[in-house]
Amino acid sequence: MGARKGQRGRLGLLLLSAVGSGLAHPPLGWSWLILVAPAPLFALTLHTRARTGFAYGWLWSCVYYLTLGHPLLYLIRLQTGSLFLSVLGLILVAGLSGLFGGLFGLAASQMPRNGWGVLGAAGAWAFTQYLRGLGPYAFVWGHWSVALYTMPHLLQPAELIGAWGMEYLIAAWNGLLVMLWGMYRAQRFRAFAWALPAAIWGGLIYLIVGAFATARYQWFSGPSSDDFTRNHWIVLVQPNVDLARTYTPREWAAYRLQIAEQVRQAAQQSRASFIARSQKSPNLIVLPEVIEPFAMPDNAPAFLFWQSLALEVQTPLLVGGYRVARAEPRQIANTMHLFLPDGRWQYHDKVQLVPLGEHVPYRQHLPWLSIFGVVEEDMYAGRDLKPMSAGDLKIGAVICMESTYPWIARAMANAGANLLVVGSNESWFGRTAALEQHLAFSVLRAIETRRWVIRCAPEGISAFISPSGEIVRRAPPFEPVALSHALQLTAPETLFMRWGDWMVWVGAGFALMAMGARWLTRTKLHAPANAD
Repeated sequence: MGARKGQRGRLGLLLLSAVGSGLAHPPLGWSWLILVAPAPLFALTLHTRARTGFAYGWLWSCVYYLTLGHPLLYLIRLQTGSLFLSVLGLILVAGLSGLFGGLFGLAASQMPRNGWGVLGAAGAWAFTQYLRGLGPYAFVWGHWSVALYTMPHLLQPAELIGAWGMEYLIAAWNGLLVMLWGMYRAQRFRAFAWALPAAIWGGLIYLIVGAFATARYQWFSGPSSDDFTRNHWIVLVQPNVDLARTYTPREWAAYRLQIAEQVRQAAQQSRASFIARSQKSPNLIVLPEVIEPFAMPDNAPAFLFWQSLALEVQTPLLVGGYRVARAEPRQIANTMHLFLPDGRWQYHDKVQLVPLGEHVPYRQHLPWLSIFGVVEEDMYAGRDLKPMSAGDLKIGAVICMESTYPWIARAMANAGANLLVVGSNESWFGRTAALEQHLAFSVLRAIETRRWVIRCAPEGISAFISPSGEIVRRAPPFEPVALSHALQLTAPETLFMRWGDWMVWVGAGFALMAMGARWLTRTKLHAPANAD
């Protein structure tokens, strides 16, 4: 009876931990929970049986993804019209993503419950989450570090170690809490009296260093008071148009004119503020992903419309749309089009396609996926991650879900981009928390590369994010808004840009050493005693 009660208590604690960690993300956004709520996961998986570790890791991750991934219900129901399929689809996604948590639990079960075990388990967590971002079904929604987007001073080390390195630090902190609690319960007061002040001082130093790093880039958050010639004025236009439905050419012609009028007004208002700055036009006007539903330049009227608008407002226009990338067999690319005031045109095709939403890997082997309303034809995946040029602006176009993958923005910055623009389309998620959850990723991309990130969506959430990770300006969702902001371009080479996800491999090394330490301890315990 006591063993069964203890098992129920452990399961209850595990579920509470998973739900609490999920609540760290929007809509509630209790960010601080991610610094304490995952701790029971480490307490229950470290130094246990392999199957128990796997089961606990899988169950925790599954419940965690169900908690924060509820916007997927809206998307699947929009595609299928079925509540049953929506629930089933969410459970399948959470269950499959949970396998990476199970892999973590399996690794943690083979580690000792000490300092080495904490370092190793943190490394195992970061490594398994990194694996989620690899392969044709790569999907990294909901990793721990994005929950801290409202507290960017805690994310400053991302310029050194990237998002997965931050995942390691958060995991190590939660593991440290478990170790401190274990010392206290075991009445190891001497060790506890040493470890607790060390953890407190370490946390204070971390906060001070983060505040210093944040302040270092605060200078770039707005215009200089005495040198406006160094400013670049960018305008983003959020038209408040539902892009989750299809439009006939006649229907869209009216919307296109409406959006064009927003662009004209935004350019005119910006010019009025430029009078004292001796600048005639903004440096760039940004429109959302796929705001033009007809492929360009093949659709000549659409292409000429946006080309003429750029000439009229005398400002480079970055317009999300499509492009016929391959004629036979016909294949469409998700593309950001740059129209320059002199009539020139540049484009960038999306490289990382959304699994099931833009392509279906191994479609021929998974025909049953069609019941969930997956895309019927695969889109074309771009091959290059090179910035587009508009004067001294080198624009790295990061298209929608690409903002969740650190390597996309990193590659753009390494290729010379001094401005990152995220063109996005969350119309597929309605008024759910997915809008805010998606915004959170751009904070990490700004800190990792120390570049401005301009995020533009059709209904929201559009925002300007400074190199310090601060959301300087944001548009209210579901309102037609044109936001403008003056910014100072930065283009440093961060350690993350140079070395990438090196912390993942350091963490994996710690995990192997921790498992090796337990194996050596077990070998010594079972070694036969020497005969006299």
